[in-house]
Amino acid sequence: MEGWQSLAAGGARDGNIHGILALTDRRLCFYRKRLVGHVLWQAEPTALAAVEAGTEVGFRVLRLVTEADGIVFKTYARKTDFDMLYTTLNACRSERPVQEVG
Repeated sequence: MEGWQSLAAGGARDGNIHGILALTDRRLCFYRKRLVGHVLWQAEPTALAAVEAGTEVGFRVLRLVTEADGIVFKTYARKTDFDMLYTTLNACRSERPVQEVG
């Protein structure tokens, strides 16, 4: 799904990084759209600790959090496509392996 990651205002790296959020059965990654893709963020789908969806004026927002880090991905994708990705990511979260305690 095409979209962008906003960088915090006020820093030396202000602006947006445009790229693609891709999901396979083994990996979720955000990579830069260029002739040769550069992976900027990646995680195993089952490693997601939280998945939040929302909307802002004119676009949709997906917040993905792992135990180590996270990403805020923004897109102009159609609602049906966005909702399908959100549902799939939540299904991946629920498939997390159960860790035994003790």
